[in-house]
Amino acid sequence: MTFRVLGPHERGRFAPDAWGHLIALSGSGLLSAAELEQLIERALQQIDGRIAIDDIRALMEGVGYLDDGLNGDNVTVH
Repeated sequence: MTFRVLGPHERGRFAPDAWGHLIALSGSGLLSAAELEQLIERALQQIDGRIAIDDIRALMEGVGYLDDGLNGDNVTVH
């Protein structure tokens, strides 16, 4: 398994929870290494300033990735 290390120019751009979310998705197998890299690059190019977890989720929705479902908005139907 590869592990992405942020360069100095990237380090300050990601909020800790946003970076943690990406690492969690990658670690769980929901994102491959290539998909993780694409999301990182897309976030760095398309988002000005600090990249928050909501920005990551919006990017994922925009490109068709399914999120991990841990955002608390899920409704359980019995």
